[in-house]
Amino acid sequence: MHNYKTILVAIDFSQHSGQALQRAKQLAQIYDADLSVIHVTEIPTYPVLEDIAITGMPGIWDDELGDKLYKAAQKRLEGLAEKEGIETSACQVISGIPRVEVIAKAQQINADLIVIGRRGISGLQRLIGSTADAILHEAACDVLAVKIEE
Repeated sequence: MHNYKTILVAIDFSQHSGQALQRAKQLAQIYDADLSVIHVTEIPTYPVLEDIAITGMPGIWDDELGDKLYKAAQKRLEGLAEKEGIETSACQVISGIPRVEVIAKAQQINADLIVIGRRGISGLQRLIGSTADAILHEAACDVLAVKIEE
């Protein structure tokens, strides 16, 4: 049996990620592992056709809105950590693309398990793939996708 030493749980404040956090806490306790919690705020962009043609970028970033989203997420994550009895030093908000940032954070901390919530996907997400699917396929370590319990 594998002994997990470092567990990373990625949350988006949904019901799914809340259950993923609970499962990650249980596993960290069972394995006496370090637990890290991250939330990734996506960089807000506004599509501008000229940006794609000129720079190859899909839109313009709104730094002010991004900063507000980051601060709100940080406050919410600190409140969640306090409620769940998790050290705030083990929690981090990162700005970027969730599937990319979760993988990068897992590599940075040498996580041997990523815990994420699995959620239903819409027709569009089914075509382009969900964040959970991307992490499952790209992670170098084990990934546990927690199904919501009704």
